[in-house]
Amino acid sequence: MNSYKQSLYVVLIRIAANLLMLGAVFLSMYRASQWSSWPSEAVFCFWFFGITVPVWIGAFYLTRLVRRRFPAEHESLIDLPRKGRQLVRWRVQEEAGGNCLLAR
Repeated sequence: MNSYKQSLYVVLIRIAANLLMLGAVFLSMYRASQWSSWPSEAVFCFWFFGITVPVWIGAFYLTRLVRRRFPAEHESLIDLPRKGRQLVRWRVQEEAGGNCLLAR
């Protein structure tokens, strides 16, 4: 169930970030069309990157939080020495037999 929640929340975060980026394009075009002492390309870049860079940084941070909160079936949150809590992916190397080996 966690993998469904994880993918749902990650998709919603990415859709919201893309919509905000689309809004940033329109706002940047509007601001660039108004009178300014700066060239319109510079005003557009200032507004566009000033909005989209923090939006995508926030989206990546929220995605990381969602993946930690809802780990998928093949992921675990473990304590590693000198690294703290890390989200690792694992798979079973050998299913038959007495010993099962884990690979990270």
